[in-house]
Amino acid sequence: MRVFTVLRIAKLKTWGAVAATDKHNARERETPNADEERSVENQILMGSVDSSVHDAIKEALVGQRIRKNAVLGVEMLISASPEYFRPGHPDKAGHYEPDRLEAWTTATTQWLQERYGDRIKRATLHLDEVTPHIHVVMVPLDDRGKLNCRALFGGSRQTLSELQTDYAQAVSHLGIQRGIANSCATHQKVSQYYTLTQADGQELPLPQTYSSPEMLSKVTRMSDERLAQYASQAATNGARAQRELVEPVVAAAKNEAALLKRENLNLKIANSRLSAEASTMKKQLEGLRGLDLDLVLRTLFKAKGPFAEKRSIESRYILSDRQEVFVSDSRWKIPEKKRGKGAIDLVMALRGYDQNDMPKAVGELISAFGTDRVTGEVAATAIEKANRLVRAATEKFSLKQAPQGQRHAR
Repeated sequence: MRVFTVLRIAKLKTWGAVAATDKHNARERETPNADEERSVENQILMGSVDSSVHDAIKEALVGQRIRKNAVLGVEMLISASPEYFRPGHPDKAGHYEPDRLEAWTTATTQWLQERYGDRIKRATLHLDEVTPHIHVVMVPLDDRGKLNCRALFGGSRQTLSELQTDYAQAVSHLGIQRGIANSCATHQKVSQYYTLTQADGQELPLPQTYSSPEMLSKVTRMSDERLAQYASQAATNGARAQRELVEPVVAAAKNEAALLKRENLNLKIANSRLSAEASTMKKQLEGLRGLDLDLVLRTLFKAKGPFAEKRSIESRYILSDRQEVFVSDSRWKIPEKKRGKGAIDLVMALRGYDQNDMPKAVGELISAFGTDRVTGEVAATAIEKANRLVRAATEKFSLKQAPQGQRHAR
């Protein structure tokens, strides 16, 4: 059975992309495709373990003028068909033969070192996914040490095809061969190649060549029986060649189906957790809502109302001492006296309490409505005061920092 090389590249054009790739490869972020219990088996093959790839690339580019659309890093994913790592058991996801893995890792690392040298800032062997593979992150420097991705990887399909061929030659002694040259497969979408065995959406490949049976001689050519034998043998050889080329793709489809099933289960679990968290958060937010001023006025002050005011969004309440209070949502107003927001300040205003008497107002509310509901009111009041302080401080800071000629432009 034939086994093929796998090599994909992706350009990293932002520092965020570099950092995200580094975290993924170091398993510092959730990776649905990986088995957490086996992540400890992953190995750093090249690059420093004391600093991040993000920092290593930044250090390599110190003093360089970086264009806005420059490629800061290149990620390369390298692997082989599952049949190489577990011959006879391509569907046994996550398993590999140690001696085959070691031989492939040694050959690949040697090829990377000879071709890219210290441009490579991190090469990580992942053994916690379906098939062993290596993630390489490098800084694309040309021979002058300048940031120049085109110099290393070009801008044409031919350059990437030559890269595929060069790597295949480096591992050919292991029985791993290059895929069909000039096929419709893409070579840049590392993010779409988690199973390392999927076919990137391409159709089942057609056989390149097959062993044709020897053509009949002139003497025997007239025999219908011999002609039938020739046709049968030609069909058999062609079918065999097609089957050998298609079998890896069929195995890849099986592995991908198993992975999708697992990811679907993980998504269901995650959705269930998010639903539970959302329900808890909703209850907590409900607890932070302030007390209804209508309820406070009618319960503590025996107020009558609300009476709708013409051409106003406010509602009017009349207290037992004929005092009037106008309410709009959580805001209130006592004509010619005071206005404010929230139940605590309303109680303090109507009782004539000062700031030192706030506990008395809170105590009255607790006695009438219970601790839980008043806790929400206190929290809402605290948040509102904090917001006012922040707005005031922000405005003061903005005025202070504004240039002298611009302070009065507002």
